[in-house]
Amino acid sequence: MKKYITLIFILLISCANKLIAQDVKDDSLAATYLEINGSLHQYDYAYSQLLLMLNKKYPKTEENIQGWQFLNDNKDRAIVEMKSLLVPIYSSHFTVKDLEQMIDFYQTDTAKQLMLDRSKMSDMQKQELNSYYNTAVGRKIVEKQQLLAAEIAIASENWSRDLYETAVSLLKSE
Repeated sequence: MKKYITLIFILLISCANKLIAQDVKDDSLAATYLEINGSLHQYDYAYSQLLLMLNKKYPKTEENIQGWQFLNDNKDRAIVEMKSLLVPIYSSHFTVKDLEQMIDFYQTDTAKQLMLDRSKMSDMQKQELNSYYNTAVGRKIVEKQQLLAAEIAIASENWSRDLYETAVSLLKSE
């Protein structure tokens, strides 16, 4: 009886380790995808725009200089935080194989041009893009687009709200 309990325990531990390793790989691939597809650049830009807007309302003074310093020093940290909100969304909707194919596509010249300026894509690049969206993973992306957009919007709103509230609390003169 003890042997069976030990065997079951070992099997459970083994399965748990595999699941954890799979989640780590999923998350790592999702993070890479977000970095390579330009998503994080949008949040970097949003952060910069927020600071510009706040500078008009709360110009640098002796009272808030430390708040401004904190906001400037922690931009990368805020982007990493946003990535940590997005990674589970992508990991929950796409398999490791999906994410690998998505990353492969975004490393192509076609995808780079798509991110840079879609209107300047060549006819060949447009064909490659259409071919990509006709693959299984491409169709999956299209099918999940509304659901992803809704989940990403919630994460983005929460991140933006928290960032704004933190920034205002740091910059507001009492």
